[in-house]
Amino acid sequence: MRGYAERMYARYSQVRPHRRAPTRTEDLLNGQDRVFRKYFYPFLPAQKRAAILDIGCGYGEFLYFLQREGYSETAGIDLNGQQLEVASQLGVRNLHCKDGAEFLRECLGRFDFISAIDVLEHIPKDQLLRFLDLVYEALRPGGRFLCQVPNLAAFYTPLFYMDFSHETPFTATSLNQILQLANFKDVRVFPMGPVVHGLKSVVRFVLWKAITGGLRFIQTVEGGVHDPLVSIFTAAISGVAEKPRNS
Repeated sequence: MRGYAERMYARYSQVRPHRRAPTRTEDLLNGQDRVFRKYFYPFLPAQKRAAILDIGCGYGEFLYFLQREGYSETAGIDLNGQQLEVASQLGVRNLHCKDGAEFLRECLGRFDFISAIDVLEHIPKDQLLRFLDLVYEALRPGGRFLCQVPNLAAFYTPLFYMDFSHETPFTATSLNQILQLANFKDVRVFPMGPVVHGLKSVVRFVLWKAITGGLRFIQTVEGGVHDPLVSIFTAAISGVAEKPRNS
């Protein structure tokens, strides 16, 4: 582990004041369930007893969402024991305070679905491909990997620079590249745009569509071509990919 990393992750929840520890289960998702349902739910296994692992689970927001949706065989890992303790107290099950790569080495072919939400950007570039190899090896044939990362192509101050522990920047094209390099198939990268859930969010969504449309127009005028991956400007992007069934 890098020199600063152990110290950083041991106190990660303390040095991120914008994300306070939830004290009630109703505070755990804090509106994130709408995001999970719109962007992640369509890629989840149909079988509710599918083996699912969430790497870097933090307070267990995604795991709690999965449990609430009826998934019974979930597990989460994180290096921050304080966050895991809070998650456990709020009813999130099967949590492990362990390094992700170390855990994956012990789980070859065990999982149907693995998620890593806001994780890959913390891994140095020279270690990232090996980490994705471990994810690939931990999946069963036909299993899926889902990730979310900050987008360096965001048109305002990128989230990447808002956390000292971020090591590897991503754009939609580079995320697509690295997932393909790790031998995943059916790779899809998509923007994490605003989710409509009320009048104010409708206004935000309309403005967001107008602004991104303008940016794509400028990009097309300058470059002469329109590449959907190059034209993703949201603060965060997600990718989903599959381990081939015949692997």
